[in-house]
Amino acid sequence: MKAAVLTEFGVPTYADHGNPAPAQGLEVIDVAAATLNAVDIAIASGRHYLSPMSLPTVSGIEGAGTTSDGRRVYFSLPVSPYGSMAQQALVSTSSLIELPDGLDFSTAATLGNAGLAALMPLTHGGRMEAGENVVILGGTGVVGRLAVQAAKLLGAGSITVVGRDEAALEATRELGATATVAVGDKSVDEVSAAIRDASSGADLILDYTWGTVALAALRAGNRLVRLVQIGDRAGADITLPAQLMRSLGASVHGFMPIHYGPDAVQHSYRALTDWAAAGQITVAFENVPLAEVASAWKRAPHTRHKLVLLP
Repeated sequence: MKAAVLTEFGVPTYADHGNPAPAQGLEVIDVAAATLNAVDIAIASGRHYLSPMSLPTVSGIEGAGTTSDGRRVYFSLPVSPYGSMAQQALVSTSSLIELPDGLDFSTAATLGNAGLAALMPLTHGGRMEAGENVVILGGTGVVGRLAVQAAKLLGAGSITVVGRDEAALEATRELGATATVAVGDKSVDEVSAAIRDASSGADLILDYTWGTVALAALRAGNRLVRLVQIGDRAGADITLPAQLMRSLGASVHGFMPIHYGPDAVQHSYRALTDWAAAGQITVAFENVPLAEVASAWKRAPHTRHKLVLLP
């Protein structure tokens, strides 16, 4: 079969690879769409904890396709060396999630890793309640824009998006953002004041950036503010003053979907796909032939939409 084959750490190449065979508890999926995620690039670099111990292997952690009996499914974490960026993948039967009628494979694939990182920090990591003020740090990318839409559907009182690109920030208003804050060259105090003014004080912070912006957002928090830590694009380390944490009763929660178990993941994914099938949320993606995986690999870090590889 044709696949994105990693023969050395770096960028996979479009090449031939052996086909997977079904086994006890494992199914072969005919792949229709596979997303290219930041974690795929990190894994292929050889510096990620999920990086393969041996090569060659096929890249890709998630996708959508059909089973041998014709079921339309989303799948994740295929069995090595059969990644999702191929004509076929080998997947644990228990991890398959069936898709609603009318949902295309590319949307289904994109709502996996990205969608779960948008919805579950609200529902599980942050336990958002209707009417709360939500602040989304780094909310102009694929995940952040999904988080805006999810927060709106869950009944947020206000949704404030914080970022650097003013045009991209403004575009989030069409999705449900009630206010935006451009970081620019503002100081921590200035960013904090802007967030508090825009949000009327943060109750729940979705943090895709970390760094000093996270500190600014916490300073703009209401009593018992919760920050859900999801990404660290703005820096891996910050200093949180003890008095700030105590005075607000603030809490910081590290987030990964696996912390909440497979049932929570499947329930959350089904909520996302049901919303998408009903036209209540949208996600930006670009379909790219699998044969162009090398060029897609180089473009992916510089796009604000998801690249979806089609075998």
